[in-house]
Amino acid sequence: MHLDSTLRRVSRAAEDTETVTVGAAPIGIVFILAASLAGCVGSIDTGKPADKGGGPTLPPSGSSGGSGGSSAVMGPSACKADQIGFSPMRRLTRIQYDNSIKDLLGVDLGLSAHFSEDELAGSFPGNSFTPISESQYSQYAEAAASAAFKTVERLTQLLPCAAQADDACATQFIRQFGRRAYRRPLADDEVSRYQALYKSGRTGADFATGITLVTEGMLESPHFLYMVEGPGPLTQHQLASRLSYFLWNAPPDAKLSGLADAGGLRTQDDLHKEAQRMLADPRAQAMMDDFHMRLLNLTKLDILQKDPAKYPEFEGWHPLMREEITRFTGYVMSQGDGRLETLLTAPYTFANAELGKLYGVKVTGDWQKVDLDPTKRAGLLTQSAFLATHGHEGSAPIFRGIAVREQLLCMDLPPPPPGADNMFPPPAPTKTTRERLLMHRVNPECASCHEMMDSLGYAFESFDDIGRYRTAENGVTIDDSAKIVGTDDADGEFKGPIELGKRLAKSKTVQQCVTSQWFRYAMGRTETKLDQCTLDLVNKRFKDSDFRIPDLLLALVESDGFRVRRPEEGSK
Repeated sequence: MHLDSTLRRVSRAAEDTETVTVGAAPIGIVFILAASLAGCVGSIDTGKPADKGGGPTLPPSGSSGGSGGSSAVMGPSACKADQIGFSPMRRLTRIQYDNSIKDLLGVDLGLSAHFSEDELAGSFPGNSFTPISESQYSQYAEAAASAAFKTVERLTQLLPCAAQADDACATQFIRQFGRRAYRRPLADDEVSRYQALYKSGRTGADFATGITLVTEGMLESPHFLYMVEGPGPLTQHQLASRLSYFLWNAPPDAKLSGLADAGGLRTQDDLHKEAQRMLADPRAQAMMDDFHMRLLNLTKLDILQKDPAKYPEFEGWHPLMREEITRFTGYVMSQGDGRLETLLTAPYTFANAELGKLYGVKVTGDWQKVDLDPTKRAGLLTQSAFLATHGHEGSAPIFRGIAVREQLLCMDLPPPPPGADNMFPPPAPTKTTRERLLMHRVNPECASCHEMMDSLGYAFESFDDIGRYRTAENGVTIDDSAKIVGTDDADGEFKGPIELGKRLAKSKTVQQCVTSQWFRYAMGRTETKLDQCTLDLVNKRFKDSDFRIPDLLLALVESDGFRVRRPEEGSK
């Protein structure tokens, strides 16, 4: 049966089945292609019996959807029930999807490369605002088919009984593969439905066809594609999934799954110990790499281009810039003190012999920690990735200033007024960047906003478009005096990026912004007024730890806002 006719059948079936809302609208029946082929399209359970047929359903509120580990987390509540923000149900992000497939099959298929871009909550993937579209369903269906083919190809490695190729082995596959795909044990009725699906696809002795249908079905199910949660205190398995997809962008490993099965995540102390273990895992470093790349708006770094006539060295340095960020943040978090201040002010970075040329330091051999001139560079904001990404036809104080204001001060800028010329003034061989931007001060329509952008961005005037240090522009000595305006505690005049880093590190506005950014990353949504209780408590823990990022993450996972899901108003 062709996909388009299958989708029409799914759509017709959706009219007669219950749905659960995601964002402001109900998600369509994302159900399994294989189940629809067998006439087994079910509903997403809302705590009531399904009106129609058969596909797997979500567990009723408060249940685990399977045997074992059904108790919700119990612990002291610091925030009242009405002090927890509404959380829509989330689809896996592209990174999480690929990591989940890799975990299931043991191979990295990179299937999400063909998916639509993730929805963003601020700068971070959210996937909770709009219902799944028909084109997205097609993408998931094609990916599931590719993964199912690879599953059958690797079945002897995935399942010891594969050589038997009988119904008993199929049931074993359903329980074991389903347990890992759904991130919880399957209920008996779910096993029965997949057994029926397997038999409907098995013709004669064609064991592989039946397994293919089952695999496709599981990978198109909302139990795989979504983080199915709540409402109310999360069950053990729901909490394990939320924890692993936050700290690892991947499904729970065997130890975390075992804890959930045994009810070992009941208390905040349980969570604390398990999160500490997970933060020591290399997968947590990959998560932190992803966070910092998104925090600094560096996701387009890999495709960044510069004029080769003006910057011939960039082609050789460009691929190294991402690794520099990764090595630096990894060192600070795992071997250093993990403090926000260190991220913003450390007078060192990591470079190999080639990247060392950009920094004017001699590096012998492969990557290593190198000390920088502390009067010129310190922290993430003077590293090549940030400066090159936000450089544009020169030092680009506008774009570098916007990046700091929006990402580290959490202060969104209004759009330009109608008719305003928001083009960057073109380079001029006789003018400095400051002189070119004087038009923003004399134009009253531009002055107020550009005072917030340009004045801050002037701190980076000592760096050209690709992040090389310079002392003059067009024969004029660089002036990197700058100013922050419009904040509660960071305002004032200063000079250069070193003073900027120190000012930002000590700012309460920045510290609270970093907490909010991590909240967005963890929850897949932006904070609301209802989240203030959670944010206040996390901020206090962050402050008490001398602003160590690992302690901030531990405070987040132990918070009521993380352990409880409050569904959107009006959702079932």
